[in-house]
Amino acid sequence: MKKINKYINRTGRILFSLIFIASGLSKIGDWQKTINYMEIHNMIYIPFFLIMAIIFQVVGGLSVITNYKTKVGVVLLLVFLIPATFIFHNFWTLPTETEIEMINQQYEMVSFLKNSTIIGALLLLFENENK
Repeated sequence: MKKINKYINRTGRILFSLIFIASGLSKIGDWQKTINYMEIHNMIYIPFFLIMAIIFQVVGGLSVITNYKTKVGVVLLLVFLIPATFIFHNFWTLPTETEIEMINQQYEMVSFLKNSTIIGALLLLFENENK
């Protein structure tokens, strides 16, 4: 049973970390598109925050996936994800006058809830690490 738990843990870490590593690396490939997206959301110091987002996502994801300094990696991911969730998925501020606006608002609400779920999983991972 202990051996199967090891494989379950490893598989879970890989699947969980992929979203962060892929997202972080995709920001490099879509640099200008990401800058434009951040500008639309009235971000300041965009180059700085973009570089930090990439570092936090990739390093945090690699930390979790390799089980090396997992708590540090989780903190990096939380420091990235909490503000990003509120800045980029603030569905409660969006208009809902037209059908397109309603669809966009629902999409952002789902993204907000997805990120909230991931934040919850990160908190659980932090709490249960090395128990």
